[in-house]
Order: sequence, then structure tokens, then C-alpha cells
Amino acid sequence: CFHTGKATQQSDVYAFGAVLMEVVCGLRPGTKIAGFQFLVDWVWSLYRERRLLEAVDEKLGGDYVVEEAERILLLVLACSHPIASERPKTQTILQIISGSVPAPYVPPFKPAFVWPSVVPMGEDYSSQATTSRSVSGWTPQCLSRESYVTYTSDNTLV
Repeated sequence: CFHTGKATQQSDVYAFGAVLMEVVCGLRPGTKIAGFQFLVDWVWSLYRERRLLEAVDEKLGGDYVVEEAERILLLVLACSHPIASERPKTQTILQIISGSVPAPYVPPFKPAFVWPSVVPMGEDYSSQATTSRSVSGWTPQCLSRESYVTYTSDNTLV
């Protein structure tokens, strides 16, 4: 969206992730925190350090469902993926929120931004939406709980 001046399904997913992050963290996405320029970078850092739940709004005082908070924060990171074609599709987002599919795999380090992310040489931006469908790794079929996190017997994230 920033580079083309046009909103896309992928830019809408990014924006939705920012809204989810604001709701769960209780902070605006542009908040500078713990030495990070943006809230999402702080959340990614907490995830990498296995301290993801520290991103949950302190005002909740622990009054939330841990598994749901983890699932939504992982979804936030997936929606914030720097490569637009790697962000989840709307249907997958709804399935993740409802809990009918597990949270997507999120790498421990934020991937580098690559431009263009899905547009093959010689194609215009209008073909981006159809091109990205075939290259996205965020599909329910390839998601499994074992591929992204480990839980202890009391169902806490390890």
C-alpha cells in the first residue's frame, strides 16, 4: 500500500493485525517501547524470547484465556509479516480467531522486507492478488500445533 498507493487484501490484513495488536496489548501500534521503534517489533522480540504473554495489556490483570491470547498474538505477528504474500488470508484469520484451526507458524525472527513480494517480472500490480494465492504458506492444511509451539502438560507455552 505504501509503495503503490493502493490498498490490497494484504494491506487490509496488515491493518487488521495492527488493530488486534492494539486491543490485546492496550498500546497503539506506533508506541515506542523497550527500545523498539514500533510495538510489533517488541511483540516479535517477546515471542522470540518465549515471553509472548508479557505483551498482553497489564490492565487485564491476568483475567484472560492464555491460549486465546497466545493464538491472537501469533495471528498479529502473522498479519504483520513484512512480505505481503506471506500474510494469512481473511478466511484463515476467521478460522484462527474462532479456534477452528491453530495459530499459524511464526518464525522467531521477523523476516526481512522484500520488494516486490509476489509480483513476477513483467506483471502489473493488478495481478498481485491472484498470484499471491498460490504462494502463501498460510493455509489451514499446512498448519499444525506441533509446528509452531510446544505446550507443557498444564497447557502453558514453552
